[in-house]
Amino acid sequence: KKNYHRSPSDTFRGPSICRAILHTSADVTPVWQSLQKFEEEGGEVISFKINDGQCYEIYGKVDGVNMEIFFDPNTGEELDRIEA
Repeated sequence: KKNYHRSPSDTFRGPSICRAILHTSADVTPVWQSLQKFEEEGGEVISFKINDGQCYEIYGKVDGVNMEIFFDPNTGEELDRIEA
């Protein structure tokens, strides 16, 4: 298994789509499931962070392009991805 970590230098607060998730349910999807989903789609995880419980942010590469991918912790569904 890979050792995922959060970078201490990460200060990005995420897009407004993450801030729109005002609460999380009692049954939050574990972050590893979002990481695994990203890798199964061909992505390479570089690091990740949990944005104040509102959003999972994955920093990685897709086809050699740096990306930021945002997941809803309630559903585990991808919210958005942007080229970084």
